[in-house]
Amino acid sequence: MTRVRRLRPAVLALALALAGPLAAHEVQHEVTRAEALVVRLAYADGEAFSYERYELYAGDAQRPVQSGRTDAQGRVAFVPGGVAHHRLRAFSEDGHGVDLRIETPPAAGGAAATMGPEPDSAKAPATARAVRVLAGLGIILGAFGVVQLYVRRRKAR
Repeated sequence: MTRVRRLRPAVLALALALAGPLAAHEVQHEVTRAEALVVRLAYADGEAFSYERYELYAGDAQRPVQSGRTDAQGRVAFVPGGVAHHRLRAFSEDGHGVDLRIETPPAAGGAAATMGPEPDSAKAPATARAVRVLAGLGIILGAFGVVQLYVRRRKAR
C-alpha cells in the first residue's frame, strides 16, 4: 500500500503535465447567425456548377479570404464583413469558369447583392440561346455549301 501511495503524486503530476498538450488537440466551435451572401453558379444549360473549386478575394486583396468547392447546387456562401466588394473566381477542371466582381450591399435590411458582369450565357433567356445555336448551325451549313460549290465548279473544268 505504501508503494501505491508514493506513486499517486507522481501519476497526478504526470497527468497534469500531459493535460496541456492534450488540450492543444481540441477543436472548439461556435455557431452564430449572420447575414451571408449566396452566389449560385451554373453552366449555360442551367446545370449547377457543382463541386468545383473557387477562390474569394475581399476588396483588392492578393490572397483569397476563402477558398474551397461549390456545394451540390453550385453555391458559394460568405459573410461580407463590411467589405464593399469581393471577387469570386471559380473554375472547373475542363476549363469552364467565371471571374465575378460582387458589390456587397450595406449591412442593413437584407438587400440583395448587385453583381458585376455576368457571362452572357447566364443572362440570356433560353430563346436567345436557341437562336444562337440555330445561327451557328446555319453558318456551318453555309460554309459547307460554299465548299461544295467550289469543288463542283473545279470538277466541271
